Amino acid sequence: MANNTVSTQQLISAVADKFTDKLPKKMTKTLLTEFLATIESEIAAGNKARIDKVGILFAKERAARTGRNPQTGEAINIPASKKVSFRAAKSLKDAVGTSRKGGKSKR
Repeated sequence: MANNTVSTQQLISAVADKFTDKLPKKMTKTLLTEFLATIESEIAAGNKARIDKVGILFAKERAARTGRNPQTGEAINIPASKKVSFRAAKSLKDAVGTSRKGGKSKR
């Protein structure tokens, strides 16, 4: 299985190719760039970004905790932080083939 990553530029080209007669590539780039910037600012503000058929992006709090320096074994304090999380939509899971049958997950 190939491990290919689609870049923003490739997404812009793919969308522009589908709408060549209606939407110039420059406008497609502007729209996609603004779309991604809006998602970023909404998540940074603490909101969730729900994208139909893709999923939900959101910020999640990570509590402060104690860790260990692997070289010395010394205890270190790791401060609280935030991370970006993603929950895939059912349609995306179905398309990829990772959706669980029988409803809810076992978590």
